Amino acid sequence: MRALALYSGGLDSLLAIKIMMSNGIEVIPISFVTPFYSPDIDYGSKILGVPVISIDITEEFISVLLSPPHGYGKNMNPCIDCHALMIRKAKDLLDEYNAKFIITGEVLGERPMSQNKWALKEVERSAGAEGLVVRPLSGALLPPTIPEEMGWIKREWLYDISGRKRSRQFELARLFGIEEYKTPAGGCLLTDIQFSKRLKFLIGIKGRPTREEFELLRIGRHFYIDGSWFLIGRNERENKLLRNSKIWRYMFFTIDYPGPTGIIVEGELIETAIRVLIRYSDAPKDTPIRVKVLRSSGESYIFESVSLDEEEIEKIRI
Repeated sequence: MRALALYSGGLDSLLAIKIMMSNGIEVIPISFVTPFYSPDIDYGSKILGVPVISIDITEEFISVLLSPPHGYGKNMNPCIDCHALMIRKAKDLLDEYNAKFIITGEVLGERPMSQNKWALKEVERSAGAEGLVVRPLSGALLPPTIPEEMGWIKREWLYDISGRKRSRQFELARLFGIEEYKTPAGGCLLTDIQFSKRLKFLIGIKGRPTREEFELLRIGRHFYIDGSWFLIGRNERENKLLRNSKIWRYMFFTIDYPGPTGIIVEGELIETAIRVLIRYSDAPKDTPIRVKVLRSSGESYIFESVSLDEEEIEKIRI
């Protein structure tokens, strides 16, 4: 018997998969990826001993993110509709992988808004997968599923874990020999208050942002003034990502002193952006320095200026 499992990168999904594997079910772990949520599939493959398949669902998820039928959580996280999308995608893949049902690591009551009994049932209904989702960690507390009724799995394989305490998950981890696992907080950026603030800003100015614009929200310092949205890198990794971006109008960096890379994505307010960049360089305060400016059209020029005051910078920081 074969099943597909939603691999989230956390301990719960690892345990759910291990439980089914230990009872003879062949499990194919699948990780659905967006710019906001990208589990470490190499880690998962190592722990599980089987490859985790990564599938990008960004375009479909953007529609869910911009208009979630069940609304958002505390921040910009449309958890119920996100889960429903992933389960629907997994259901559509069952025939392709010759699998019969879907496994998730959801725990009843672990997240009060999105993992209560109503929410778990609503996710299945919205996904058109009623009765096909097995939740091994809490299955003993939930109604029988089609796999149970068909005899594909046994109820005694399922656990009765509920609530936010994770002591039983840690015990199971020891039982299955899992010595390293990700933190319980999860890795979805949409649950982060600061990231959600940036996301609301971006949707506000763009309506339906592109994938590349969403990805920029993950890095750098962000600023907005008079129709201009620009970013300043915080370290060499981010500087490199900004340099490799394909959606900038202007790119700029210091010449006389070490400093970060900056890009303007929207607008033309290059002088202000340059003065913010200088503030984060190694240039002495109030010392005019040169900055090289590249335009996406291929032109380039040198601009000399001094840093903007910290108070003014804070007014335009996103």
